[in-house]
Amino acid sequence: MDVPVHCRSEAYRTFCHEIEHLDESHGLLNAVVAVSMHFLPNTEVRTVQLEIDEIAARILSRVSSGNPRALAAHLHHVLFDELGFHGDANNYFNPRNSFLPYVLESKQGLPITLTIIYKLVAERIGLEVDGISSPGHFLARLRVGEDLMIVDPFFGGDVLNSEELADRVALTTGQREVVPVDRLPSATNRQWVARVIANLIHIYSMQGCPQSIAAMSELYDALKVTY
Repeated sequence: MDVPVHCRSEAYRTFCHEIEHLDESHGLLNAVVAVSMHFLPNTEVRTVQLEIDEIAARILSRVSSGNPRALAAHLHHVLFDELGFHGDANNYFNPRNSFLPYVLESKQGLPITLTIIYKLVAERIGLEVDGISSPGHFLARLRVGEDLMIVDPFFGGDVLNSEELADRVALTTGQREVVPVDRLPSATNRQWVARVIANLIHIYSMQGCPQSIAAMSELYDALKVTY
């Protein structure tokens, strides 16, 4: 492992270790938290893991049957109605919206960080979620039995059909194309992490923060080297 020049050593070391485990959900969680550790040096991966576990336990305590539809209903009720997770439309380009520990605390963030939380909690209660890297907007695809649902955590867990999905993508890209839900390509965990870092590089480029750009570029390069 190379010695970082710009990124905090602990963040870089944790990130590089988790790259080897990106095929698993815990690797995704830990790698995204490691990105935050450069900016939030007091962050501990285990603390974030416990916060995700606590949300999942809260949902499971209400569903004794294990029925997937009941689990999905309580997942949405807890995350969006009770805890109030939502997109930060007023300060979208605040870098903190890309920091998972901050998003868990503030209950607001970017589409991708909110979708990561949605996926991690859903998987802990036994549901299957894919990330959908649609143009300009990250979404979740939730499988409930034989049904597939496209969920937008940025907008309070809205469930979208193909037409509504096309409308939402058109808001950010200006292009509208209706694609069947089952044909939308899933994002790999590596692509999730790459997009989180790319978002931060873009934000810090707009803000003129070369040191932060350099630190995130080191993480991005480490991710590419192990591909």
